[in-house]
Amino acid sequence: MARRGNPSSTINANMTPMIDVTFLLIVFFVVVSQIVDRDAVSMDLPAPEHAVASIAELEKRVVVNIVPKEGGLVAGIVVGGHEIAWEALDELTAIVSTRLQGGAKEVHLRADRATKYRYIHQVIEAIREVGTTPRLQLVIDGEKP
Repeated sequence: MARRGNPSSTINANMTPMIDVTFLLIVFFVVVSQIVDRDAVSMDLPAPEHAVASIAELEKRVVVNIVPKEGGLVAGIVVGGHEIAWEALDELTAIVSTRLQGGAKEVHLRADRATKYRYIHQVIEAIREVGTTPRLQLVIDGEKP
């Protein structure tokens, strides 16, 4: 039986599924890139000349950031996405305690190289008030300049 009409030799592809997959990949990478650096606050970390310590493993940890201000002063503290005023060190103790009970094994303390040590010491003492003695690590910049 003969076909009626003009014969068609072109093949048409539906591009809608490919565009959908492309947008899903873009959304995925945007979301993942925001999760990775959530605990990092931009600061100038100290870089020792002869460091013996190694880079920390990526296991459950609490990252405490002492946010610097000019002149070695402190603007506040950022821990686990929470911004805490400098005067509220008891809030820091409560957050660290909750995170340690939730399965975190270590506390990583990050501070700018210009921050005065007395402020760092006060944060260390607030962390020690948790009751248990968590493993506390001071985070430094290990890359060679």
